Amino acid sequence: MKKWFLLLVVVLLPLASGCQSLQPVSAQTLPESGNLHREVQLLNLINGLELTPEQMCFILERAQQAQEKRETLRDQADVEVMNATLGEIRDMLMARQAISPELGECFFAAKADNARLIEAYREEVARLAEEVEDVLEGHQLYALEHYVPCVIPPPDELRIGQAQGAGGGAILERLRAIPGDQFEHRKEDIARRVMKRLEARFHGQVLVLDEEGELDRILDLLERVHSLSEVDFELQREDLVEELLAPYQAARPPVEPTAVIARHLLDPAIIPLLEEKLALAGE
Repeated sequence: MKKWFLLLVVVLLPLASGCQSLQPVSAQTLPESGNLHREVQLLNLINGLELTPEQMCFILERAQQAQEKRETLRDQADVEVMNATLGEIRDMLMARQAISPELGECFFAAKADNARLIEAYREEVARLAEEVEDVLEGHQLYALEHYVPCVIPPPDELRIGQAQGAGGGAILERLRAIPGDQFEHRKEDIARRVMKRLEARFHGQVLVLDEEGELDRILDLLERVHSLSEVDFELQREDLVEELLAPYQAARPPVEPTAVIARHLLDPAIIPLLEEKLALAGE
């Protein structure tokens, strides 16, 4: 009996956690505050990507297809058999009875059937995510690779930039716009704020052990940026952004854009948001 009990605990726990991670939480399963929290996160992502109406239409269609696949999965999954089997197992465990081999086989068969359906669903969502990836620009994919869900977006002054290419040196451009005397007066505070923003942006995956050393590194880079001529800055822009981010990106595990797209841009909660955005754009 103990052997069966331990085996079922090992199997059932991953099954429960796997079902939760299978799909984004839908609006229907969240309380109102949680629903609004998710909507705000997704709106920040939509706005941050600066999606064109054509891109929003494309993503909306793919999100609707993903939702249809989700509903098909729910319809095909034999939930009644699984629940009935788990109910019998629960009753036997409560009565401290041994789980029969037949009941164990029934459970594993139902689990295998559901696993096949889930795998087919994930493959289909991955295909839809790849289609979305194909319509996004380079700077949008870069932003997805470094996306961290947030409710309050970082202040414009502290944005690192969407990419190392077009628009990538946003923070550096803003620094260059600060008059020389003001920059000299504020540069240490600005460097410290940039460092803290980088730490927050990489979501605790980077631990700065020598904060003063890192502060000196950032301050040196900002001083060089501020002293460059306009032509030299344009020529060195991408290298400077890469230099600023290098220690943090080296420690950050790479994130595939398709995984972020599947998790966020194909979330069913994004469907009404894109519909509303498109309606407003058409007015």
